[in-house]
Amino acid sequence: MKSEVSILIPFDLGLELEFGGEEANRIVKEISARTTQLIAFKDKMTAKAQVVTQIYKFGVGLIEVSFPMEAEMGFLTSFATEVKSISVGSMGILSWVKTFVNSLIEQAKVFASYQYVYRLEELDLFPVFSLEPGSVKDAEKFLEQHYKKLYGIVSGEANYDSLSQFVMENEKLINFGYYENELILIKRFGAVISSYESQVILNIIRLVYALYWNLLSYNFLLDRELDKVQSILAHLPPWYKFWMMPQRYQKFSEEGMNFVQDKLSIVESIYSVFANVNQIASDWHLRTIYKYVEKEFDIDDIASAVKVKLDRVEQSYNSAREFIATNFFIAVEIVLILSLLWMILDTALLYIISKK
Repeated sequence: MKSEVSILIPFDLGLELEFGGEEANRIVKEISARTTQLIAFKDKMTAKAQVVTQIYKFGVGLIEVSFPMEAEMGFLTSFATEVKSISVGSMGILSWVKTFVNSLIEQAKVFASYQYVYRLEELDLFPVFSLEPGSVKDAEKFLEQHYKKLYGIVSGEANYDSLSQFVMENEKLINFGYYENELILIKRFGAVISSYESQVILNIIRLVYALYWNLLSYNFLLDRELDKVQSILAHLPPWYKFWMMPQRYQKFSEEGMNFVQDKLSIVESIYSVFANVNQIASDWHLRTIYKYVEKEFDIDDIASAVKVKLDRVEQSYNSAREFIATNFFIAVEIVLILSLLWMILDTALLYIISKK
């Protein structure tokens, strides 16, 4: 069976981007295209691959390694479930990607409108198999014939042959094909497509996968920020060290303002995606696929978690500033009261001495 294999590899840029000129309204830009060395899979196949890198405005890069493959469905499933075993030249695919990610980030900095202090350094792989259009004559029969193998591909389940009936019934594969000879299967760990619109479907997967990685990077950033805030709250100066409070207040205010900048960039980034899917919004079939892929990647849940963390960090900074301000004014009032008492005592002593 002939297919075009696309391995999607997202990475965090640690940046927010702005494209100028005619590309100002676009959310994605291609910055690199080249041919790799031979890629291999367990000495069972070798191929020359095309490597294309795209960068998204919301701060994610997406490397796509694509090459043709002709194999039986069982081999495709084995390839998908062990995709991390692929080697490029003498290196594993993830190690190979790490050798040039930093240079891609430097290229992207030309378009940077904002840079975060930290970035998520993890990498992931998502295989997509685009079967030759027309190779599937009857999608339902094809799905029934290769059900477990197809399930193994899209779920990343190496032991697909041993799956129980319970799993099969509760995690059913849904074919989103528009015509009876179209096959569009997408889950969290892979996709199988046989359609004349395969590139459009692949674009949807690229966008949602990049958005998913973007939200993971925000989660990572906010976890670091929460750790920092908790450390700050644990070391707030007590009221009697009032001389330290103005400096601490200024420091927390600066940290808080830096976080506000991060928050504005994150919120703007999240909403910019949903304003740039015109082609999807105008086609109910593509819109249905888009919503389903979003659900598979838990986009709404992760976005909600990010918003909750944003609010928690902001509230923590505000609480720290309020705590210091309150303690400072309490300390000042105590000092003033003690000063007043001393003045009264001093005046009284002077009066008694003068009478003698």
